[in-house]
Amino acid sequence: MYTSPLFKEFPKIKKENEGKFTAWVKKNMPGSSTCGAASKIMSAKKGKYDSDVRDMANYAKNFGCSKK
Repeated sequence: MYTSPLFKEFPKIKKENEGKFTAWVKKNMPGSSTCGAASKIMSAKKGKYDSDVRDMANYAKNFGCSKK
């Protein structure tokens, strides 16, 4: 398997942060999937959502919602 020299280690989520984004989505965007919410948040204007939420959405979109 090829590994890029730029990608050294898969970014880890700290134990205390696991499930935070999913919980936020269930509370604030009921009926949306986690990946759908991540896409909506990332495409929205920058000031609409808190930077912490945007960071979680970006991580979810990059590492959790990729097509396999």
